[in-house]
Amino acid sequence: MPRKPRLFVPGATYHVYCRVARGEFVFDEPFEADCFVEMVRKVGGLHRWKVLAWCLMGNHYHLVVKTSSIPLWRTMQRLQCNVAREFNRRREYLGRLWQSRYRARLIDSQEYFRQVVSYVHLNPVAAAIVKDPADYSHSGHREIIGRCPPRLVDVPSVLVGFDDGFVSDARGSYLASVRAVAEAKWINQGVRELPWWKGARDVNEIVESEGHPEATMFDGGTLDDNRPTVAIEEFIALFEETAGQSIVSLSSPLRTSDLTAGRVEFTLLAVTRFGLRSGDLAGLLEKHQSSLTRWLNRGLKQEAEDELFRDRINRLDFGISAAARECRPTKR
Repeated sequence: MPRKPRLFVPGATYHVYCRVARGEFVFDEPFEADCFVEMVRKVGGLHRWKVLAWCLMGNHYHLVVKTSSIPLWRTMQRLQCNVAREFNRRREYLGRLWQSRYRARLIDSQEYFRQVVSYVHLNPVAAAIVKDPADYSHSGHREIIGRCPPRLVDVPSVLVGFDDGFVSDARGSYLASVRAVAEAKWINQGVRELPWWKGARDVNEIVESEGHPEATMFDGGTLDDNRPTVAIEEFIALFEETAGQSIVSLSSPLRTSDLTAGRVEFTLLAVTRFGLRSGDLAGLLEKHQSSLTRWLNRGLKQEAEDELFRDRINRLDFGISAAARECRPTKR
C-alpha cells in the first residue's frame, strides 16, 4: 500500500522522533550516543538545519529542527541510514536499527513551539531517569541554559521563540515554560495526545495544508511555500532556459568543468528544490544513478560552504519557479 504524501514546508519547524527496533536500549551505551549526536551535527550542518531542541533516550530520540530548502525526508533518510550503517558496521550486525521511518509534525504556533521544546527536554524527567533535566547530558537543555557549550542547539534561534520583549529574559521564559509543561497532564501521554499532535490523522502526517490556511510559524513565516509543482520534462525545459545548459550537453560523455558544474546544479535543483526523483533524472541523462548521487552530494557540500554557489542556486531556483508560475493558467 503506497505511503501517504508528506507535505514539506521549506524553513518550517518540525518535531521529529523515531524509536529503535524491538525497543532495544542502544543509546544507553555512551559511545553510541555520542556517535548519534555527531551524526546529527554532521548531517544537519551539511543540510543547513537549525536544531532547536533534542533529546536522545536509550531507545528513541526527539528532535525539534528548523529546515532549509532541502526536504525533511532527505535529511532524515541520510541521518537514519548513516547512523544505522555505522552502528551495524561497528557491531558486525545485520538488519535494521530503526523500528520504522521517522514521525514528524509541523509546529505552527509559538505556543506549540514552547511546549515542544520544553517537552523534548523533559523526556528524561518523565522517564524518572533524573529529577532535573540539567542533570541529563544527552539533551539540549543544558545548552540553552548555558550550563555547557552548544553541541547541537542553535541557542539564539531558540531564545527568539521564548523572548517576550527582552532577550535577556528569554532564558527565564524558557525555564518557566519547562516548569509549566512538567506539571501538564499530557506530559506522560503518548505522542498522539500531545497538544501539537492532536490534529494529526495519523502519526505519519506532518500537516494537512487545507486545515492550516492562515497558520504562521513562531518566527512569523507563513505555511505557503508558493513553489509550483513541475513535471520532469517541464523542469528540464525551464532549467535549459534559465541556466543556459542543454540536456543534450549534460548527457554527453564529456567531462569539462562547465558541464560538471551544470550537472551538479541540475541535480541539486531538481532533487532538493523541486522534489524530482534521482532515478528518473539518471534515466533521462543516460547516466548511472551513482553519478547523480555523487553530483548531489557535491552540490550539497558546495551549497553549505560556498556563498557564491549558494547565491547562484537560489537565483536559478527563483528563475525556474517564476517561469513555471507564469506558465500556469490564472485561477478565477
